[in-house]
Amino acid sequence: MARQTLNLSSPCVFLSLAAEAVAAYISKDEPGGNRGRRTMTIVILGAGVQGTFYGIQFAQSGHNVTLVARGRRASELRTCGAAIRNAVTGHSDAMNLAVVERLEPGTSADFCFVMVRREQLDSVLPDLKAATLVPRIIFMVNHANGSEDLFEALGRDRVVLGFPSVAGNINNGVVEYIVVAEQPTVLESTALDVVACVRSARLRVKTIADMDSWLKRHAVFVTAVGGALYCKNCDAGLLSHDRQLVRSFILAVREGWSALDRRRVEPANALLRTIFCWVPLPFAVAYWCRLLDSKRGEYYFARHTRHAITEMAALVSDLEPLMSGYETPHLLPLHRAINDRKALADR
Repeated sequence: MARQTLNLSSPCVFLSLAAEAVAAYISKDEPGGNRGRRTMTIVILGAGVQGTFYGIQFAQSGHNVTLVARGRRASELRTCGAAIRNAVTGHSDAMNLAVVERLEPGTSADFCFVMVRREQLDSVLPDLKAATLVPRIIFMVNHANGSEDLFEALGRDRVVLGFPSVAGNINNGVVEYIVVAEQPTVLESTALDVVACVRSARLRVKTIADMDSWLKRHAVFVTAVGGALYCKNCDAGLLSHDRQLVRSFILAVREGWSALDRRRVEPANALLRTIFCWVPLPFAVAYWCRLLDSKRGEYYFARHTRHAITEMAALVSDLEPLMSGYETPHLLPLHRAINDRKALADR
């Protein structure tokens, strides 16, 4: 039987192999079932896209869920219920979940999932510290400044670091979302109780030994693509047709990760390093242009970036000391684009 050979110089072949690698990567930590699980009491602090999605998933799996929301969002949830719609399949779910406007000191729950933006972290810490009857607090928040303040304020045993696996926006009170196929819910590998809870909601989980390193790598990536999007008025389609800017965004990630390498931050997983750092640059450009020009590009990146300028600027600030002293000629202009957009928004 003749041996088949692959033409690795073809972008199409490379993209196909990359897709297979993604599928293999995300299936590595899949659950073997939910045998023996018990009903948990879960509080979700923050009822935006992530909080609403996870709240419904947990409640549908039989857990007791309370959302903490304020202002207009709290009124929407009380009046119309929590509603989500998958932007790919069109499947919708809606539930009436308990809603409170503050995490009270006497709140008793197994877990509190914190799903607020980076700039809101400091404001929620006092209530979390006072909620001593909640033994596990899971931070699903973009931050790249380390988690020592969280550990000191709440205790290392209470804090679990993670990151969500959906993206989208809220339209007329309904969360329109898309599951990020390339990134399952990410959680610390030592938090087996939290991992089991998330898997009980039929959600994929990837466990990570060093979440702070993962978050730093992720911040480099999202600020690079975010800066490129701000240069194109947050239009993922326009960005996908500017190959030079996509090339700059890839080189920016390489520069940022190289700086983190020199600071001995744990490396990104092999899949991301392959896509960003090891394959020939033209293939990487083709991959990202194709992704950005799809519905996934709009939902993964553009929709969040349009409404998260304060968070993006905070992440840039988090990264500045980590990048200091290293050459980042492609990353700096993209970070400058974020800061310029923030200054414009503050006027």
